[in-house]
Amino acid sequence: MIIKIVYTILFFFTISTTFGQRTIKGRTVDQFLDVAIDILIFDKDTTEIGQSDFNGYFEIKLPKEMDKLIFAGVGYEWATITIPKECKNLEMILFMASTYCFDPPRKVDRLRKKEFEKIPKLHYQAFKKGLFKTKKPCVIRNFEPYFPNLKEIRRQNKLIKRKIKTQFRELKIGDVVKVPTQTWSAYTNRADYGCLITGEIIEKNKKKSSFNLVLKVTANLCENQQATYNGEKVEIGDSITHNMKYYKIITN
Repeated sequence: MIIKIVYTILFFFTISTTFGQRTIKGRTVDQFLDVAIDILIFDKDTTEIGQSDFNGYFEIKLPKEMDKLIFAGVGYEWATITIPKECKNLEMILFMASTYCFDPPRKVDRLRKKEFEKIPKLHYQAFKKGLFKTKKPCVIRNFEPYFPNLKEIRRQNKLIKRKIKTQFRELKIGDVVKVPTQTWSAYTNRADYGCLITGEIIEKNKKKSSFNLVLKVTANLCENQQATYNGEKVEIGDSITHNMKYYKIITN
């Protein structure tokens, strides 16, 4: 009898828990329409509840009453959103925090707001490119100034940019480097890149104010998997262009 009562309680608890939740799926992409990986998802109390994978996809379960989420990643601006009840496919455009690091602080938020207002257009471009399933965002998202924290962000990013510039200058034609098959932000400290492509530098240029390395693929560490770069198949002998101003390279 006691066992039967216990099972009955567990059954109703399971039913209550299941029907008290909703499943949200989505994807994270940056403003350059590159996949944003390893983006952490928090509830309003900053408890981690999910993370985007190597393709930017995520799936989370939320209590029905929860409608506020925070998206955060190393090298990206945090985004706080409100999710309407009808929103089930949560697709997010995230902005890299390093973009405006040399501008005066008060100007930065003006520029950030200008970029923020492009979200609907960027979302639609991501849809046309096949990255998103929806034509427009389904979430409520307000512009958030971050002027109080900007000085420290500028200081840190300035040091990183100086390091990247020096590294680009010191790299020579013929040097061998590795790059992740997915574009990792140059500002992340994480090192679990997964699949890496090895390439020999055959050209360097600063087109469009970037630090571009043209690499001839010599090997990859993808084991039995097909090597890809930004979603495109890559074979040994192919050439790829990697912008190390924004994206990670490994030199050791």
